[in-house]
Amino acid sequence: MEFQYEYAGKSYPVRMARDGDRFTATIGDKKYSVSSKEIKPGFFIIQIDGKPVKVSIASEGNHRHIFHAGAVYRFTKLDGRRKKGEEGEISPEITSPISGKLVKVDSEEGKAVEEGQTLMTIEAMKMEYQIKAPYEGLVEKVNFKEGEQVDIGMVLIVMEKKAVEETASDDD
Repeated sequence: MEFQYEYAGKSYPVRMARDGDRFTATIGDKKYSVSSKEIKPGFFIIQIDGKPVKVSIASEGNHRHIFHAGAVYRFTKLDGRRKKGEEGEISPEITSPISGKLVKVDSEEGKAVEEGQTLMTIEAMKMEYQIKAPYEGLVEKVNFKEGEQVDIGMVLIVMEKKAVEETASDDD
């Protein structure tokens, strides 16, 4: 099987081949030996090259939200209809990877945030999921308040990515 996934504005080809009770996953030019066991709905132990990793996975259409070690990773399965010019662009919209109650808002409109900084915390099924900034930038809009319910895929925050600063030349 071959898939094309997008993560953080980059496209990755993924090839999966069954190898007995395991899979060989090829991402770009790297190969991994992978197996997984669902321990309860949406919660998995994935063995990657023999190392166990606990994850929670939520699906929303072509999107996969993977929770691991307090971080949320959003992958999009591409269907080949990607528009020209979208390569390398990162969405300014941070969407909810899960349905639940917003228990804490750690960001404000107009505030600068660092990559990895916690923006919000959502509680679902007695577990807390931290939504972290995918890049350094400026919070333009916060769409929800503490105590509100959010559903998977809702736009929580709109951020502007910090532009890479260019150094001024000495002959100005």
